[in-house]
Amino acid sequence: MFEQAHSSAPFAGAAPAQGSFAFLWETPSGMAVVFGCLCLAAYALSALVPDTNITSFLLVRQDRWLLLAGFLSLLLAGFRLGAGAAPLRLGAAGLAVLAVALLAFGYLGHYLVLHGYNLSRDEQMADFDAAIFAKGLLAQPLPPLWQAHADALNTNFMLPVSRPTAWVSAYLPMNSALRALVGLFGDPALTGPILTALGLLALWQCARLLWPGEREPAIVAALLYCGSGQILFAGMTSYAMTAHLTLNLLWLWLFLLDRRAADAGALAVAFVATGLHQPLFHPMFAAPFLFWLLRDRAWPRAALYAAGYAAILAFWLAWPLFMHGLVTGPASATDRFGTDFFSRLLMLLFSFGSERWPAMAANLLRFFAWQPLLLLPLIAAALAGARQGRLTNTLAASAAIPVVVMLVIMPGQGYGFGYRYLQPALGSALLLAVQGWRSLAGRRAWLRVLTLRAALIPLLTVLPLQLWLSHDLYAAWAKVDARIAAAKADFVVVGNKKGGLWVDNLVLNRPDLSNRPLRLLTDSLNDELIAALCRKGAIVAVPQESLYRPIHQYFCPRPACVADTRFATLAPRLEAAGCVVAPLGAR
Repeated sequence: MFEQAHSSAPFAGAAPAQGSFAFLWETPSGMAVVFGCLCLAAYALSALVPDTNITSFLLVRQDRWLLLAGFLSLLLAGFRLGAGAAPLRLGAAGLAVLAVALLAFGYLGHYLVLHGYNLSRDEQMADFDAAIFAKGLLAQPLPPLWQAHADALNTNFMLPVSRPTAWVSAYLPMNSALRALVGLFGDPALTGPILTALGLLALWQCARLLWPGEREPAIVAALLYCGSGQILFAGMTSYAMTAHLTLNLLWLWLFLLDRRAADAGALAVAFVATGLHQPLFHPMFAAPFLFWLLRDRAWPRAALYAAGYAAILAFWLAWPLFMHGLVTGPASATDRFGTDFFSRLLMLLFSFGSERWPAMAANLLRFFAWQPLLLLPLIAAALAGARQGRLTNTLAASAAIPVVVMLVIMPGQGYGFGYRYLQPALGSALLLAVQGWRSLAGRRAWLRVLTLRAALIPLLTVLPLQLWLSHDLYAAWAKVDARIAAAKADFVVVGNKKGGLWVDNLVLNRPDLSNRPLRLLTDSLNDELIAALCRKGAIVAVPQESLYRPIHQYFCPRPACVADTRFATLAPRLEAAGCVVAPLGAR
């Protein structure tokens, strides 16, 4: 397969696009029209779909403005392009500078832009598990009191076990294991930035292998990678998606080498990639490439990968059942659904109704809002010749499969930059865009100038807006979190969603419960737990509505004063049991 891929027709560049719509990707004005259509779609969808969930809310709050900024930037980039430019050039030293710049941007951004805060439960669980693994444990034992009242500590995104003897997230472990590994030598927050830099190098190598006689495709791939806000900002976080993207590109690099040792390395990477947090994402990326082994009748390689992936999937699908045995005891009870991956899939299949389509439309608009300006037009240029190039078909399938699968099982994504469930396959989308660039470059001399401008202008237009919007979102939660952490109390009881929008994520404790104050979910407090907490006169901080003001201001709801009402009813119960109640509001 890959000898052909490097030298002969099946993987050659697509033929020139024909038809009345070709101007959309063959002229700068057409490319601007494409981006303008995205803007209109975002504004229309934000008007039609109520912002009742995070995805639609962020489409309104962030992404329609990013799309507008991208549209204006593309108009500016296409102004007076001239006749052409010299071939693009970037050497090893320049590539190394880009990689170091990505690392520095991600690490500084984690603290200066995102306040060093884990906003979503996905981010929190990555560091939660990493803290457990750093101690050499697979699950953190719970004291007897908290075994009986684990729900009050917030067990969301954990195995569905009541009265557990230990706790750990329900995710697969390798993303957290990578963070624990980096933590042995430095700050675990370096994990995402390091992976982002390595992803650039892996993408470069993939492009060099796919188009070995050309230097420009790898450069275009690098520019698109560095221009993806989704890659840049996800790299600041503990989301597993950065590791998914990098390991998938590393896998593809080894796979394209077509050597026995490289195939063994690819399977080792596949083991880690499949076990990062959910087992679906890497197989969805790899499947179209593995399919060509069958088409080329490369039976020994196909057998090797089939056996390897069978073992990998068997191991990781059994992992939750193994972990279930570590966290349960004689008094534990387990829900029927949610422990193994198959029951989770069944739950997801029946969790969404007619809102699937608008949710996925919002996801895709969010995706392109955080991508480089030329990504969609160049993908369109590549797909225009899809029938004449199997590389194009393979890359397109690898990028499209996650969209179709997630539409069926989980169209909502919650927080994230762009559409994070597509990030594992973003390498395929970038390489597909490079294929589109190749199909145009020989016939459109202005494309090199446009490519450089489209890479540089957003640094002054789109990127500052992305920085501000991301900082604004994380700041609202980080302020409230810091106020809770500074409370002079033994415990803080935080209301569930009724006490502030999605404030249950504020209830995050260290795995060993060594933090003070301990954070508890108000709705999980019962008389037995209150009696145990108050027996020695503990100080319990109870939030007032003013504590949640930064979150309310960001999401623009009218405060319902639920927290004040809860304070009035909960404080007497705590005081009657012997606790000292301290109001917790804004400073």
